[in-house]
Amino acid sequence: MSDNSLKKGRYTRLSNKIGLYSTSQDRIGFLNNNNDVVLSFPFKDTVLEAGMSKEDKGREERFLHEVIDGADIDTLFEAKTLTNFELIGSDKNIQDITFFDENGDLQQNLLIKGNNLLALHSLSDHLVNKIKLIYIDPPFNTENDSFQYNDSFTHSAWLTFMKNRLEVSRELLSDDGSIFVHCDDNELAYLRVLMDEVFGRSNFISQINIDARSPSAFSTVNLGVFKASEYMLWYAKNRTNFTENSCRVARNPDYAYDKWLENPEDDINEWKFISVVDAYNKDANQQNRNPLTELKRFNKFILNNADRVCRLASISDSGAGQAILELKEKSLQQPNTFFYLKRDNGLDDVYVINGQQLIFYKKNVSVINGELTATKLLTNVWTDIAWEGIAKEGGVKLKKGKKPEALIQRIIALSTIENDIVLDFCLGSGTTCAVAHKMGRRWIGIEQMDYIEDITKKRLKSVIEGERSGISKVVNWQGGGSFVYFELKKYNQYFLDKIMAATTKGELDEVYKDMAKNAFLKFWFDKDEFEKDENFRVLDLDQRKELLIGILDENQLYLNYADMRDSRYQVTEQEMALTDLFYGANNG
Repeated sequence: MSDNSLKKGRYTRLSNKIGLYSTSQDRIGFLNNNNDVVLSFPFKDTVLEAGMSKEDKGREERFLHEVIDGADIDTLFEAKTLTNFELIGSDKNIQDITFFDENGDLQQNLLIKGNNLLALHSLSDHLVNKIKLIYIDPPFNTENDSFQYNDSFTHSAWLTFMKNRLEVSRELLSDDGSIFVHCDDNELAYLRVLMDEVFGRSNFISQINIDARSPSAFSTVNLGVFKASEYMLWYAKNRTNFTENSCRVARNPDYAYDKWLENPEDDINEWKFISVVDAYNKDANQQNRNPLTELKRFNKFILNNADRVCRLASISDSGAGQAILELKEKSLQQPNTFFYLKRDNGLDDVYVINGQQLIFYKKNVSVINGELTATKLLTNVWTDIAWEGIAKEGGVKLKKGKKPEALIQRIIALSTIENDIVLDFCLGSGTTCAVAHKMGRRWIGIEQMDYIEDITKKRLKSVIEGERSGISKVVNWQGGGSFVYFELKKYNQYFLDKIMAATTKGELDEVYKDMAKNAFLKFWFDKDEFEKDENFRVLDLDQRKELLIGILDENQLYLNYADMRDSRYQVTEQEMALTDLFYGANNG
């Protein structure tokens, strides 16, 4: 840790407590009954970079104070030089593509390797107010998290990590956009209050409960309540501007619809009804069949004839509109007469007899996954998405943390339309971008872990080639499309990775020799004094790593775009040309 980096209890104006905090001028402090309440926690007034790029490699993370380290934060958040460009799925020369059109509209799907906070800030100039949907499945802050970040975050560090990224996420969202954040119950309550603060309580849409796992003999050795649920917090940037798409889900058949309209082509006051069971038995294909033993055929029969299957329902005096209530009164006066109300704007027409409304089953039938299905409106409790057997979806394996494509499909269907931009900056195995691609959305994925090469990129290549797992069959995915892969160009991050990967003191000595020649070191570092210091020789491997990390200038982990043409950094002509192309600069 450097001298100006935050350690516990230093350089933060917030006390070492986590709790609700009043912002009212006449009542500032913790836990008061007041409407102006936010979440307070140590280091809330800081930036946490979280620069892990390897699995299971823990290192002490640094905090930058918003005031004391303001200049460092500005440097950290500058646009970065880009490298290792690759155009996948197109025969074009990458130098001939257009990243953004003349209106600033994104023209390419993007897969980006690098620190997600810095990548988001590098995107911000082009993409402020442009993203329709953000979905993230961040580290859950557990001892064995499903996401392979440095999972030794303290509680306050996790909240700082989230706050920094949620704040820039809000700036990127379009005015009619929304964000889903996936979590478990470990941080749910704190995250809800934090998101209330960042996005505004009035922009909360829903807390979705997901049935994510089932108890088994192996997983329930300890008696008690089995944790089956995960959660998503869903917020709009501006609830007034946001419109969610209607979504229906499969349900068991509703046998309360027990009437059958025999003559729908006749005038409504000549309509005749029999029971659905009698209609089923009268059908030439079902003659004398017992629906109790032929349930599958019976269910198919009522689905195929949903415009004739119906029931009578009471009309609520408090829930119905004035026009329907007037119809109800008329029908009570003439109990044998049908009354009819035609409605516009996509609303169902209304039929009333003897104070009751005639409701047709077709209202509860939809096509799901290509099949006619009994349905109901989606609620905030999702129990119908299978989590078993998803390990091989997309043709890649991720040991833990993979989400079903069907889950992401529902999120995207709820909140976007074709050609909208979907962003996931905790991309993992690439599920979000794979599903967005299959559903005709533009997408941006950011991942800082090294498995992006072997897992994430490989999966998205397979999508373009037409792989058939996940939702492919449901959406009739045939392949096609393209994306651009690139990385934030490492500078000191390269040396940091080498330090973390070293397994012997000898390897670490070689890393230091390279650092001494090529790294950007702290201004106070004295190379000659350091190399004469015998104390370094007696340190164990982990202590040596911490010391070497401490002399790296963390603000130079990635090369800033503004420094790209400095010959000291040996940026290639192609890197400069493509970085300029992305940022829209003309240096020719």
